[in-house]
Amino acid sequence: MKVLQIACLSLSGLVGCSGAFAAPAEDWPQHLGPTQDAVSAETGLLNTWPEEGPPELWRHDVGKGFAGTAVVDGKVFLNDREQGVADILRVFDLETGEELWQYKHGAPGRVNFPGSRSTPSVTGTHVYTTGALGDIHAINRKTKKPDWSIKMWEKYPDNSQSFGYGPSAVIIDDLLLLSPTAQGDPVVIAVDPKTGEDVWQSEATLTTNQTHHTPVLRTIAGVRGISCRDQTHLYHIDIKTGKTIWSHQVYGIVQGPHVTIPPVTVIGKKNQYVFVTNGYENGSALYEVTTAAAEGEFEIRELYRTPEGSQVHPAIYHDKHFYVNINENANLRGRNKQGGLACFDANNGELKWKTQNEPNLNRGAVTLADGKLYVFDGDTGELMLVNANPDQFDVIAKFEALKPEGRSNNAWSPIVVSDGRLIIRDHRQIVCYDLREKKAQR
Repeated sequence: MKVLQIACLSLSGLVGCSGAFAAPAEDWPQHLGPTQDAVSAETGLLNTWPEEGPPELWRHDVGKGFAGTAVVDGKVFLNDREQGVADILRVFDLETGEELWQYKHGAPGRVNFPGSRSTPSVTGTHVYTTGALGDIHAINRKTKKPDWSIKMWEKYPDNSQSFGYGPSAVIIDDLLLLSPTAQGDPVVIAVDPKTGEDVWQSEATLTTNQTHHTPVLRTIAGVRGISCRDQTHLYHIDIKTGKTIWSHQVYGIVQGPHVTIPPVTVIGKKNQYVFVTNGYENGSALYEVTTAAAEGEFEIRELYRTPEGSQVHPAIYHDKHFYVNINENANLRGRNKQGGLACFDANNGELKWKTQNEPNLNRGAVTLADGKLYVFDGDTGELMLVNANPDQFDVIAKFEALKPEGRSNNAWSPIVVSDGRLIIRDHRQIVCYDLREKKAQR
């Protein structure tokens, strides 16, 4: 395998989007949804909200955490944590909010920014959870107990654990993908979801320590594979073998703690354009990936690079534009006015607008559903319904969904839109709203 790298070309006519495995539109079975890109296939949602917001179905108190939720078979699956004591899988009824059952696992210890991190991955038979201290469980939905467990930091020791273990376990092609975190470890490993036994380790290894990036399924330039990142490189990995299809260095090494989170966004008629974004003043870049004349060769061309980047959430692509929460350590509220939600022209990377401090959003999530953006302000707890408008930040409606308190309660959890409901949480509560237009008219 050979990679040819050519920089700085022009780009026009971007259309299309590709993601992960197909799933029923009403379910949200894993981190960032069925296509692993924070984009929902839901339609028939409310076009606006009353002043008090859409109908609230239920809410519950929860522990501190950043974990997203999964929604499958009318049930909501949440990783929760009793600080310093245990990890807890909690399962709620989607319609009523009744807590149906939970599994609690002793996990004593503390990490910086305490709380849960990762989203459960749910199949018809199991819930796969990852704890803040690296405990992986395959919890049987019938027995409500693990069929097997793995301690990732015993299997792949990592001395740099201050930010906890953040990757979510994901199911792709009957494999469970897990992410080691120490420099020199495989970028990703595949295990048998029935037994937890190794199937393969990736040929690619981590260039630095990394603790939070979740592998995603992407078809890039016609080649289906697993897209993974570390601090410096992007990898496209063969699903069956773990061998590297191609890799490319995107960023240089940044000293000190570095949490690489956002997955790549893939667009184009031939799924040939790859948008990479990151915090720590690394910015964002768009690449074109094409197959060369010789079999097994790929050309990777950097089309443009912008100084703005997202530290936590993926870029949302809609109608030839990217919408990105560009907040990172350097530009949160009170430091300067360079953050907030931003819109880029996907053709050339031109910044169309950014909200700066009005609103700043902290590291609140952004999700696309039914042609509109759902934007959460991690500082104020406001949830906004926003037109995906490249000309301006176009808010349709907003209301206070949660009440974050203080820096320690900055709300960064992904937004879930599933089966006509929206679910969001902070460090104190999880809440579910009804977005169904027909339901509201009854």
